Amino acid sequence: MKDAIEHEAKIFHSLRADEKVMKAFDDLDDKVIEELNDTTLYPELEWDATVRNNNDLSEEEIKFIQDRKLFIREAFAKYVGVDVSEIHVDDIPVIAFMGSGGGYRAMISFTAFLRALQESELFDCGAYITGVSGSCWGIGQLYTTIAQSHENPIQALLEFYRTKLEHSIFDAYGVVKGLAETSDPQTAVKLVFGSLIRKKATGVKLSIIDVYGTLLTAKLLIDKDPTKQFGDFKLSEQRKYIDGGKNIMPLYVSTFHVRPWKEDALKPEEAALFPNYEEIFEIHKMKKDYYRWYEFNPYEIGNEENPAWVPSWAFGRKFELGKNIERFPEQSFGSLLGLIGAAPSVSILAEIEEIQKILPDGKFKDELVNLYDEAMEKIGTHNQQVFEGHHIVPQPNDYNFSYHLHQPTPYKLGPDNNEIIHFGDAGPSNDFPMYPIAHPKRKVDVVIGFDCSTSIVDHKIFDEKQDIFCDRRGFNRITRDVTNEYCEVYDFIPTGKANDEFLPPAQKQFVLCYMRYLKNDKVDPDFVPAKASFTNLLNFSYNATQVDLMIKLAKANWLESEKQVKEIIVDTWKKKRHARLNGNNFP
Repeated sequence: MKDAIEHEAKIFHSLRADEKVMKAFDDLDDKVIEELNDTTLYPELEWDATVRNNNDLSEEEIKFIQDRKLFIREAFAKYVGVDVSEIHVDDIPVIAFMGSGGGYRAMISFTAFLRALQESELFDCGAYITGVSGSCWGIGQLYTTIAQSHENPIQALLEFYRTKLEHSIFDAYGVVKGLAETSDPQTAVKLVFGSLIRKKATGVKLSIIDVYGTLLTAKLLIDKDPTKQFGDFKLSEQRKYIDGGKNIMPLYVSTFHVRPWKEDALKPEEAALFPNYEEIFEIHKMKKDYYRWYEFNPYEIGNEENPAWVPSWAFGRKFELGKNIERFPEQSFGSLLGLIGAAPSVSILAEIEEIQKILPDGKFKDELVNLYDEAMEKIGTHNQQVFEGHHIVPQPNDYNFSYHLHQPTPYKLGPDNNEIIHFGDAGPSNDFPMYPIAHPKRKVDVVIGFDCSTSIVDHKIFDEKQDIFCDRRGFNRITRDVTNEYCEVYDFIPTGKANDEFLPPAQKQFVLCYMRYLKNDKVDPDFVPAKASFTNLLNFSYNATQVDLMIKLAKANWLESEKQVKEIIVDTWKKKRHARLNGNNFP
C-alpha cells in the first residue's frame, strides 16, 4: 500500500512539473520580449562594437597566454620531472588538445580522453582546447556550471553523460521531462527556448537548425538549478573561467560554405555600379567552392581569411562598414552549439561522403559509386559543383559582421557582400580544427588530436583532408613515426607560401600527435566505435553502460600512447630551451 501511494505521488508530482513547463511555454514570448532591453541582464546593450580588420591576436588572448604560462609553470615542471626552478616560461611548449567531429560519439569520447590526460598530469599543461562539431559540444559544457561547479569538472561532465543522455533530443517527452525535473522549469524554458524569440526579434529568419540547437541545449546545457545558469548561455561569460590563465582557452569552430555562383553575387543595385558585371560574374561563378573557417572564443569571433574579428558579445548584431548599426543581446551560446554541430545541414557532397564511409566495401558499394560518377559526368563539372554544393536542410541565418567591410563601391565580388551569413558544421572541410590551431600568431608547438570520427575507417581520408589543409595554409606534412596505430606523429613545417588567395601563410611549425579512437582488444575486441550501431552520428540517446564502455576504451587507447606523447613534449621543451640559451628562435 505504501509503495502504491508513493508511486501515485511521483506521478502527481511529474504531472504538476510538466504543467509548469507547459505554462512556461505559454508565457515565454511576453517574458523574453520584456527583457530584450534590460541592460542588467544584457550590459552589452550599452556597448558599440567595431570590426577588427587584422590578424593579430586580441589583447585579451595575448595576456591570457602570458598568464597561462606562469600559471602552469609548476604543473609543467612536475610533468617533465624537474624542479620548477629549471623551467623558464618561454621554454614551456604551447600545447593544444584537439577533438574531431562525430556527434555524441565524439562528445563523450573526447571528454573521456581529456580525463585520461588529466590522470597523466598533462591536461594541466595545456594552453588551448578545440574541436569540431560533437567535440565542441563537450568543450562547451566544460565551461558551464554543469562542470565548473564541481571540484573536477571533467569527471563531473562524464557523470552527466552517464545519467542525462537517456532520452534523445528528438523525444518530446524526454525534453519536457528534463526541463520539468529542474528546480525552476520556467527559467529552464526561458534559457533554452527564449533564444529563438531573441534571435527572431533581430530580424533574421529562423531555420530548422535554430530549433535543432535549442533541442541540443535543452539536453546538454540545462542542469539541476537553471536559476544559476544565465551566464552559461553567453560565450563571453566563459572568460571568467580562463582570465588570469587559470584554465585552458576554448576555441570553437564553424565554417561558411562559400559557393561563388551563389554567395559572391552582388545585389542588383550594387551590380549596376560594376562595369561589365554580368560578363565578369559569368566567369567568376565557375570558381570552385570552398570553406571559410570561423573561430568562436570567449573574447572574439572571426576569421583569418578576410580578416575580420568582433567581440563575442556582439555576435548576432547587424554590421555594415565595420560598425554595428543596431544593438542586440549577445546570441545564445546554445544557438552557437547548434550551428557548430549542424551535421543535418551539410552539403549533398558531404552526405554522400558520409554514406560511402558507412557502406561496406564490395560490389554493391562499387556499383553505386560508378552509377553516381556516370551521372555526374553527364551533367558537367560546374553543374556537378552546384548540385553537390546544395544544402537540402538550410543552414541557419546570422548577420554577417563582415558585410560591406571594405569601401568604396563598386564592391568586389565575394561573400562579404551578403548581409546574411550561413554557418555550418566544419566537418565536411576537415574533421580537425587545423586552421585556428595554425593561426600564425598563436605559435602552437604541440597538438594532441583525438580522432573520434568515422573518417578513421579509411586512413586516406585523414591524409587527403590534411593535404588540402597543408596546401591551402602552406605546410609540408612530414611523417615522423607511424609505428603505433593509436598514435601517429607528424611534423608540420611551413613552406613560406600558402597556395590560397585568402589565407595568410603558415609561419610556425608544430608537431601533431594523431590519436585514433580505435577498437582495443584489451577492452572489448567487438567494439569498433566508428561502426557500432549505438555510436552512429544520428543517435542522441546513450545509457550508462554504453558511456562507461566508451570511457574505458578512451583511457586504454591513451595508455597505449602516453609514454610516446610525453617524450615528444619533453623533447620540444628541451629544444626550445636550447634555442633560447643559444640566442636562436625556435622554429
